Parts: sequence; structure tokens; C-alpha cells
Amino acid sequence: MFDNDSNSNNPNKDKFAHLKAIAAGEVPTQQPTPWQHEVNNPLIGTIKGFGEFHHERFGLQRTIIVERENGEVVSAFMNAYIANGMEHHNAQPGDLVLIQLLGKAKSQHGNQYNEFQLYVEKPA
Repeated sequence: MFDNDSNSNNPNKDKFAHLKAIAAGEVPTQQPTPWQHEVNNPLIGTIKGFGEFHHERFGLQRTIIVERENGEVVSAFMNAYIANGMEHHNAQPGDLVLIQLLGKAKSQHGNQYNEFQLYVEKPA
């Protein structure tokens, strides 16, 4: 009923062949380059996805994966403002995004914070 031997001996039938090749180092994978929020260096591109990881000191950290116009794939941290904006705009992979650090600003109470511009554009 099950013919496992024929699948393991025939790489064309092994649905895991590509993943096995990556694990063996035979196929390079493109890992996102970390991107830093900097004034006058906006992140503009197509959303490829979202991620998260647990940082020992800062807890859960959320990221966005973006393919820039030049094809470079980058990963950027999402602070609370950016993460909330992504949720508000229902940002999805395939959407266009602009994330721009505008600089430092002061709240009404005199606290200093990083001011961002966020824009999500749905494909036509």
C-alpha cells in the first residue's frame, strides 16, 4: 500500500528534497538583512511577512520583513507605534509600506520619543 522506498530513492518524488538540500548547505537561502531606523533613510518596499522573537531583556520583539525596490530583503523592528499602525491598516504581505523615522519629538508632558511616519498602500 505504501511505497516509501521508491520515494526515498527518487529525488523527483521527495517532497522534502529542497529542504534537505538547504539543511545540507547545498542550496543558499536569503536571510533578511537587519535594517536600522535612521532619519533620512526611509524603509520603502513590499511587505513579505512578519516575525517575532523573544529577547532576554526586552521580551517579545515583533519584526516586519520588507523587500526593497532593489530586491534587498530586510527585517526591521516594529515598535508599538509601527505595530499598532500595521494592525490598524490591516497590513498584509504584498502591501507596499513606508516606514520613516522623522527624528526626536517631545510629548505634551515633555518626554522625548522617536517620531515615525507610517504609510501602508494596498495593491491596486
